[in-house]
Amino acid sequence: MSQAQTSAPEHNVTGIDYARREHFCYRGPIIDIHTHVTQTRPGDPPAGPPPENRAGATSEQAAVMLDVAREFGIVKSVSMCPPEDIPVLRQRFGDAIGFNGSIVKKTVDDPDDAAIRLLERFLEQGVAIIKYWSAPRGRERGLFVDAPWRIETTRRAIAAGVRIFMVHVADPDAWFGTVYADAGKFGTKAEQYVGLRRMLEMFPEAAWIGAHMGGDPEHPDHLQALLETYPHLHLDTSATKWQVREISPRRTAIRDLMCRHPDRFLFGSDLVTRQHLPREHYVSRYWCQRTLWESDWQGPSPIADPDWQQAEQPTPPLAGVRLPMAVLDKVYFRNAEKLLGNLHVAGCAPVLS
Repeated sequence: MSQAQTSAPEHNVTGIDYARREHFCYRGPIIDIHTHVTQTRPGDPPAGPPPENRAGATSEQAAVMLDVAREFGIVKSVSMCPPEDIPVLRQRFGDAIGFNGSIVKKTVDDPDDAAIRLLERFLEQGVAIIKYWSAPRGRERGLFVDAPWRIETTRRAIAAGVRIFMVHVADPDAWFGTVYADAGKFGTKAEQYVGLRRMLEMFPEAAWIGAHMGGDPEHPDHLQALLETYPHLHLDTSATKWQVREISPRRTAIRDLMCRHPDRFLFGSDLVTRQHLPREHYVSRYWCQRTLWESDWQGPSPIADPDWQQAEQPTPPLAGVRLPMAVLDKVYFRNAEKLLGNLHVAGCAPVLS
């Protein structure tokens, strides 16, 4: 990597002009089903969850992100945030934001009642989706997707009227040779799906969303098998660096998969508000996502990617999938609109051109 590239910001390693959007062909509204729009505060860590102390919280960074979202056609962003943030964000942003309650336990020794109490707090706020984060690195905290307390949480959520559940299962293939090299501790990638399959079979009355292309964009054949076996499973497109890196070399197979199952994919960014992020950080993710799905643009990804290890090129290639317009309409808007139900966004009829 050159000195110029080393000093370049992570959101634009290649110096691309993000105002160049002539390759965008979709003119309709977009629903971002997977975001982390929260209040932020000066003492927040650069990564990971915010601290318990909410003193000094502000929604200004959320306003920046949602303003960028509007610029890219996003009419609604569904956010995972602490339950206490929901009233503040809802009051300020109205219909531009929806909410997804993430149910976790902080330690493996936390009582099951802690998760149930968290669920109740989210239900009081009228969340539309419940999220189970079940990445391999959460195993030591007991964050298996089919842990007994999550099964009970699901039963209670369904009884309360929730019909949508999102799951983060597995992680990039590249991590299973590094971060998760200890299969005895973290399990193999294939083993991550045992619990997901169990939950899909236990609760067929609910709609399920596999975050980050089901955690396996590296294997379109596996995603095909999951979609064929479980008609109530959907996949979202979130985690921009991961999707760009792994979908670009498989763009034909992914395009074929999405065209075979156009009703089963949802647009998601996984963008997270952070106290000191520049506006261009959010711009970069939305630009890359729209470039990936609706164009045949090709070139190096402008976003720094620490999981890309090929020295001859500083960032992975971004090669557009160019989905057909009718499929884009469903992935970007119609599928989420149908899942969420009762979603009325005035003046947002897609324009197919």
